[in-house]
Amino acid sequence: MYRISVTSLEAFRRFRDKHSIWDTEERVLNTLSGKKGPNAYAAIGSVFHSIVETGKAIYVGENTFEQEQDGFRVLMNGKAVENALYYRKQYPDAEHEVHKGKDFHCGLFPVHVHGYADVKYRNVIRDIKTKYSQPHTRDYTESCQWSFYLELFGCDTFYFDLFHFKGYKRYMVTNTINTDFVIYNPIECLRDSKMEEKNAQIIKDFCKYIDEKNLYHLLKIKEDLYNI
Repeated sequence: MYRISVTSLEAFRRFRDKHSIWDTEERVLNTLSGKKGPNAYAAIGSVFHSIVETGKAIYVGENTFEQEQDGFRVLMNGKAVENALYYRKQYPDAEHEVHKGKDFHCGLFPVHVHGYADVKYRNVIRDIKTKYSQPHTRDYTESCQWSFYLELFGCDTFYFDLFHFKGYKRYMVTNTINTDFVIYNPIECLRDSKMEEKNAQIIKDFCKYIDEKNLYHLLKIKEDLYNI
């Protein structure tokens, strides 16, 4: 059975729906193939996620914390680290980076959809988003990430928690990242009666796209994921 990540399905959905000028077919293909270049945005996000997950940060003096990530020297100020640790303490019984998958048989071929929840507790999933510009609510409410995660994990409530790292400009070339920090109100997404039907339609459209474009070579196998 083929497998597909929720991240890839969301990239496809945005392309299908012409969500923005940035959501191109090339972006879908790069996501499916795992093609990624050096990305300071991703490095900042990974370090922030790591602090939330582990509760640890390395202090190097002058109100600055440092961590190497994906070839970048990420510097965070005390405010960002303090809020990451505070966020972690708000959910003391939570599980972090929880993996879950589910088989779907609603398209041209069966697929195993899987994803990793940043934070899970009781009947709630929370996803941390590190942003570098003003966020737009529709980018999250229209996303299929929350609906697939609620279905995969059997939960009813999903929150996008948005953290804005100001001061890092798009396409800036640097290995040193030290930014200001702004917290936005969480975006709540709730299970509804049509959620799973919408998920099934995305899978149907995705399978049709793969078949019409003959892109099977970009798909990975479910069994390889669980036999590592």
